[in-house]
Amino acid sequence: MNQPVGNIPKPTNIEAPVTPKVSGSASSESIQSVKDLKQAQAQGQNIPISEQQLVKAIERAIKAVEGTSTTLDFSIHQATKHIIVKVLDKDTGNVIREIPNEKSLDFLAKVWETAGAMVDERA
Repeated sequence: MNQPVGNIPKPTNIEAPVTPKVSGSASSESIQSVKDLKQAQAQGQNIPISEQQLVKAIERAIKAVEGTSTTLDFSIHQATKHIIVKVLDKDTGNVIREIPNEKSLDFLAKVWETAGAMVDERA
């Protein structure tokens, strides 16, 4: 039922951080911190980021939340298209926690299916 996204591999080489290009009046040199980024966004400036920057940010976030004995596994629930995060024991591979619970998403999918059937019957 789930299509595994898999663990994001750790980067093999370390590159210097890439500064996002800013459209609008601010130059890319003016964005040096998260505070600067938030200020630019508050002023209505569009701050695009590359896929590489997004992947690096996700990798850093995953590394920050993974423990010494746990790892994270990401998958997509096919019926609802929600992301499922599983916290796994590194040694045994057992699921410690699943967020959200797959059974809850199965139930949600069934409710959506039932609601859709009721709408189709009335039409």
